[in-house]
Amino acid sequence: MTMKEVELFRIVHSDQSPECHMYLREADGGRVFPIIIAANEMAEIRRKVHGQPPKRPMTHDLFAALMHETGASLARVEVTELRNEVFYARMHFDGKSGEPFSIDARPSDAVAVATGVGAPLFADEAILDEIGVVESEETE
Repeated sequence: MTMKEVELFRIVHSDQSPECHMYLREADGGRVFPIIIAANEMAEIRRKVHGQPPKRPMTHDLFAALMHETGASLARVEVTELRNEVFYARMHFDGKSGEPFSIDARPSDAVAVATGVGAPLFADEAILDEIGVVESEETE
């Protein structure tokens, strides 16, 4: 599995559909691919991108607070697989004692937490090869 660094490129919500799309793009500005996410995760990611604090802690904020309290840090998020139209991700941590560990996560949750704590994002190159497209300047 070859990982490529990606960045959150855009979040799109349509009034005609309950689905939202989170677009990840290769960090060098190359290929882009969408992941369908729920409106709640879209709102949370958008809030984090714009640095807007919630009135009360949201789930992703609680997760970040738990990491802080236990001494764990999010080292990176990896979108690892696209299988049967479902994306899979892993969150990789450095524990308090320096021991690394990882957990499975939905990409939307993993990206929301990573965006909030400033952790890098990666995607398996196989996903980029399968569904990634290069967007022209006009579509950006």
